[in-house]
Amino acid sequence: MQSTPKSPLPSISFPPTREELKKIKDTPYELPEKYRRPIDHRIFVNRSVNLNNIEYFGFDMDYTIAVYLSPAYEALCVKLVLQKLVDTKGYPQEILQQITFDPSFAIRGIFLDKKHGNMLKVDNFGFILHCVHGKKVLKKSEYTKLYPDHLIHPEEEMGKRYFCYDTLFGVPEASLYASLVDFFEGLKLFEKSSHNNNLNDSMSSDDLESNTQKGNNEDAKLSYWSLFDDVRECMHQIHADSTLKNQVLNDLPKYVKKDERLPILFHRMRESGRKIFLLTNSEYFYTKEVMAYLLNDSKINGYNNWTDFFDIIITNGCKPKFFTEGTTLREVDQVNGKLKLSAVKEFKKGSVYCGGSFSLFKKFTQTQGSEVMYVGDNIFHDIIVTKQNRCLWRTLLVVREVEEEVNRWNSSKSIDLWNRLNTLEYIRAESFRDQDSSSSINNNTTVNTNNIVDNLSTPIKQQIKSTQEELNIHFNPYFGSTFRSGTRESYFCTQVQRYADIYCSDFLNLLYYPFNYYFSAIPTLLPHEREALNVERKEKDNNM
Repeated sequence: MQSTPKSPLPSISFPPTREELKKIKDTPYELPEKYRRPIDHRIFVNRSVNLNNIEYFGFDMDYTIAVYLSPAYEALCVKLVLQKLVDTKGYPQEILQQITFDPSFAIRGIFLDKKHGNMLKVDNFGFILHCVHGKKVLKKSEYTKLYPDHLIHPEEEMGKRYFCYDTLFGVPEASLYASLVDFFEGLKLFEKSSHNNNLNDSMSSDDLESNTQKGNNEDAKLSYWSLFDDVRECMHQIHADSTLKNQVLNDLPKYVKKDERLPILFHRMRESGRKIFLLTNSEYFYTKEVMAYLLNDSKINGYNNWTDFFDIIITNGCKPKFFTEGTTLREVDQVNGKLKLSAVKEFKKGSVYCGGSFSLFKKFTQTQGSEVMYVGDNIFHDIIVTKQNRCLWRTLLVVREVEEEVNRWNSSKSIDLWNRLNTLEYIRAESFRDQDSSSSINNNTTVNTNNIVDNLSTPIKQQIKSTQEELNIHFNPYFGSTFRSGTRESYFCTQVQRYADIYCSDFLNLLYYPFNYYFSAIPTLLPHEREALNVERKEKDNNM
């Protein structure tokens, strides 16, 4: 039977009236291609958000409003941490000359196994997708003895044995750690027992250090765990003692991207009746200089100072603590940067505050939660805690990697590899056509096609695996795409889907949407629902 003919869509206006909507029937229509903004202007949707309901737009600063220029910023971080390791931990001077930041190495969302010194990319269930030791990619046969079931438990052992580099600040740290592993293994300064499988998973760095120093090699004073502790401590120090911040402030154009669209977006938000707040963990002295650099030379009338763009300014926010018990809210003296002793009873435009909590924010702004959209880059501090602590803020996650991922996917190589995967999956499915539990099993079945796969004698599974590996390398030679490996989604990808309402590579993409826009999530169907709809549609066509 012929399929149901499609009729043209009735003439309606956009948006349609109630009467026009009554003209729309259940019959299929011949629809033109759905309007989509250019992909580099797009904001992607996990959960529907109506901007018409948003009264407050809140912003993080570091890596959100203030975009740090790569690889200059990461290289600076690595350089300063190396110097700290030499000055405070007794590391050899040679690391200052031999180790630099490798921009091709780390991606967000990888886990460090402190026990074995391995970088692991896992899926949402904790199954290992990639394992890298130093800068060496390990094969499954090599890491199986360390992870017999190819599984870790990130939720249970997070903060103990495994550490997740889930922020952009973690990318240079992961790169540095891997380089140091290679450096010290070259000098044979790691205690062998620290890489054995018989160490207790919950053993602390102090225990590992003690265990190491009892070994046969008297020069072996490092374990993978203690190396992590040293690097983590020094990375924290360059942030806490302002070593990094002062270097950035000495040359802002080198390290911070300035975008003339930023004041335009803030101005349009305010013109639409929205209020804007800044909530950052950075100190006032640093926030003041960075925001002045980004906003103070705006040509828009009515904005003489960067503070004029915001209704509320909170520095030293101490996220994620801000969303739980919080800290004491104090006003900052903008002349000398010191805190005022007087109690804060309300937020005043033009004032700058330090600390505070979500409960106070809610009280002073008289919001319930869903009227606020918070924009940040830190998947945990900015996004996950808002969901876990029931603050109900809507969230926009800035994922800088999306831009590069989109460019990779748009390349002819990615398209060809993905088409090849689909073809191979089709061949695999066809190989089982009309077979059931009575069919004989032939494990020596090979793939033979004239056009798609040439001169192949390996099983289809091997071809799919090699194609997936080729696709992974196209994104990153060590870990593949930030969001997946082949057809399997990464742990980071699942976190983005689960917690971020909407996400994009740059929040300035909000410029390309009206402030009454409805971000509609694409309906997702389970496999059985999708198949059932396909069957029903085919049957309906055949009965016409």
